[in-house]
Amino acid sequence: MEETVLFVQSSRGNDKVFRVLQYTLRYFIAKGFSCPHISSLENYLTLARKVSRTTRDLEYLQRGLSAMGNPDRIEAVGRTIAAFGKCCWLLTDHVDLLYRIGVLSSASGSPVSKWSKVSNWLWLLGYLGSILLYVRQLTILEEQLLESQRAFIGEGLSEEAGSGDTDEKVAEITRLKAVRGEVWLDIVREFLDCGIPAGSLGLIPLTTGSLSGVLSSLVGAHQIKKSLSG
Repeated sequence: MEETVLFVQSSRGNDKVFRVLQYTLRYFIAKGFSCPHISSLENYLTLARKVSRTTRDLEYLQRGLSAMGNPDRIEAVGRTIAAFGKCCWLLTDHVDLLYRIGVLSSASGSPVSKWSKVSNWLWLLGYLGSILLYVRQLTILEEQLLESQRAFIGEGLSEEAGSGDTDEKVAEITRLKAVRGEVWLDIVREFLDCGIPAGSLGLIPLTTGSLSGVLSSLVGAHQIKKSLSG
């Protein structure tokens, strides 16, 4: 119970709760449920979440600038694409928000759909960059795990190996497997998140994109709750 309270009280956990509700409602709307209350609530949640992330573009900008100095070129590319893609997504998302609430206007009509389309393409690019980064991390972890397992087997065959060394190797292998599991969850979460902009862009059915948003939010909620309990 205490873990649940901590989760809901945290800003990230609170956002995941609203995100699950937002995309669940969007799924029902895409399935043809024409209740005005559902549409209104989904619209309010969408606007509220847009407002809540108005400064996150600065966070991604800082990440992108830091990533450019990474000596690992593959990781640098992944981090840079992910960070700048999400930074530009949020910038266009801010413009989209200003048009939606009427702060900006256009003589040629509402350009919300145009900004929304650009925002979704950048959003998708950011997720693809994140997946590239996590795949790179997974490759490195697999190499480290294989090396540790070989060292453990070699140590087991050695008569000079002490129990303390063996315990350290076992602990390291266990740690690497746990980290590998978390990275796999990151990949699954980002892959599911790709469905949200892909659905909005018409690349996949909107119902599939909305369901992807619900599932990715649940995976993210599980990770946040686990980090808080740990």
